[in-house]
Amino acid sequence: MKKFLITLIFFFAVSGYVYAQSTLVLQEKCAEGAKQFFFDRINLYGGKWGNFVDEKGRGYNHYASHYNERLDKCLVQIDYYYYPKDMQKVLYSIEVLDVFEETTYGSFFSGFYPSVICDVGNKKCNSLVEFKALIKPYMEE
Repeated sequence: MKKFLITLIFFFAVSGYVYAQSTLVLQEKCAEGAKQFFFDRINLYGGKWGNFVDEKGRGYNHYASHYNERLDKCLVQIDYYYYPKDMQKVLYSIEVLDVFEETTYGSFFSGFYPSVICDVGNKKCNSLVEFKALIKPYMEE
């Protein structure tokens, strides 16, 4: 019985270590994939995505990656801010996408249109607060 318990403890200790190592590898692969995805997207859509920074540098692009263990997906959140010269509003956009499948999980647009455009999956939302609440499980699990 003692040998069985020692073997069982050893098994769980090793399997936990292996799981942690494999998760770390997936997180690292995700981080590198998200970085490449972000810069490829900025370069590929120079007109659409690159316009978020004008000739005076008034704009901002940012990305964050997250490996979602539950979904076994690598996600990237891309935030765009743009401060146009001739408009009163700051244009703001957030997208959450699967890095390797290039599918969209959620998007939020403010300032582009008279109203906010916001959805996560098949759910509509009306504000940045609602968007962040709906997207949170994807970017934190």
